[in-house]
Amino acid sequence: MPRLLTFPRGLLAGATLMYFFDPRRGRRRRSRIVNALAHAARVERQLFSRARRDATYRAQGIVERIVHSPSSNVDDPVIEARVRSELGRVVGHPSAIEVTSSDGSITLRGPILEAEATHAVRCVGRINGVRNVIDHLERHRTADIPSLQGGTRKLRSEQWPPSKQVAALATGASLAVWGLLRRRGLTGTAAAVVGSALALRGTLNLPLARILGYVTGREAIRVRKTIEVHAPIEEVFQLWNQFENFARFMQHVRSIERDPRDPMRARWHVDGFGGLPLTFDTMITRIETLREIAWQTPPDQPIRHAGVVRFEPTSDGTRVHIDLSYRPPGGVVTHAIAQLLGWDPKARIDDDMMRMKTLLEYGRARAHGDLVTRGDILH
Repeated sequence: MPRLLTFPRGLLAGATLMYFFDPRRGRRRRSRIVNALAHAARVERQLFSRARRDATYRAQGIVERIVHSPSSNVDDPVIEARVRSELGRVVGHPSAIEVTSSDGSITLRGPILEAEATHAVRCVGRINGVRNVIDHLERHRTADIPSLQGGTRKLRSEQWPPSKQVAALATGASLAVWGLLRRRGLTGTAAAVVGSALALRGTLNLPLARILGYVTGREAIRVRKTIEVHAPIEEVFQLWNQFENFARFMQHVRSIERDPRDPMRARWHVDGFGGLPLTFDTMITRIETLREIAWQTPPDQPIRHAGVVRFEPTSDGTRVHIDLSYRPPGGVVTHAIAQLLGWDPKARIDDDMMRMKTLLEYGRARAHGDLVTRGDILH
């Protein structure tokens, strides 16, 4: 019996060695693993750094409340600090807002999402020491400028601050390990389940109800991206409409084959989890020239997803909005691991959209070790 158990392990070890030390592709596979681990380490450092700053600011806020009671007269710098702290909790991009105070009169300037503006002004007006709020905010319906991009609104009810997120991760992981090591009894099982849920909540930083929706398949994971491209909308739309050329400048797309019988259908070969090849079919569901392209996968595909890309002309180019929803194979746990290692769709879309921007603005881009020019693709 021990020999029978040893054989599968040896077979698995041999297959792993063959995969990573293959003479042709082993070097690239090892490089992907090294890059993924480096990305995970960088994400971990950034999270702990943010958690440390968050805990420091919260401690300073507690001290300020003790030293400067709400009923006492406070200086303008103290009021400004309170306003910035409140904005950090109620808007998605507080660093874009300029705050000045004069005898308790707060002036707010800078860009803000229209959906956040009224709530932000109301919250600032309720801060102790604030007498009135002068609203000079620039309202934007969408994240059409760089200072409003790179994130979404972080509601207190949905997302935790970094310090609480790290505490949940540490507590949940410790509880899960303790429960698993018990290996028996209702207490150990319950501890493992609760600890895993808490650790997952901290990793994804999403409410457990939404995580449960991902697990049960009732809710899809959504990815949104907006990018400014200094190129005519005709060129940008043409590039997206000829999506069979994506593999020539997108690093994570291997090849795309249009169906000769139906040009609205295509078969995609892309890098899947860990760089493993993944194949799926898509079909264009809607196309409006110079406005939008929408697609989805048939129900029998390994990764079910749907998306739409919208094109908006600007004074000096084109604004591209991408909205993607997908259901990852293996569920939310696989998504959490991929997010940590930089293999999730958001990280890959960010990478490939920068390649698209480089191609259209500078006339060349590099993918899969090859250089491609704009003239090679746009005829």
